Amino acid sequence: MRGGAIFVAFFIFFTLATLAVPIPLFPGSMVHPMFSSLGIPVPFYTPLLDAVANGILYGFVVWIIFVLVSRRLEEPEVEINSREKKGHTGKRGMSHQ
Repeated sequence: MRGGAIFVAFFIFFTLATLAVPIPLFPGSMVHPMFSSLGIPVPFYTPLLDAVANGILYGFVVWIIFVLVSRRLEEPEVEINSREKKGHTGKRGMSHQ
């Protein structure tokens, strides 16, 4: 659930940032040349397509990073909790009796 919220938040952020500051970023900068190379007249909404492409890509990248970091942070907690449930004291060969 948190991952979906992260994606939506950064999608909106990067989409609005691309619309507000017209700096050519990949992949949004590829939309205009793509239309031109196909011989299609460049539509008036190309900046919106650029912004949505950037929002999707960079929102996805931030979401992937969030998922990987959160999994990495949760692994030690799972290991500690499983040791406590088994009764390990942290010393090899000894357990609670």
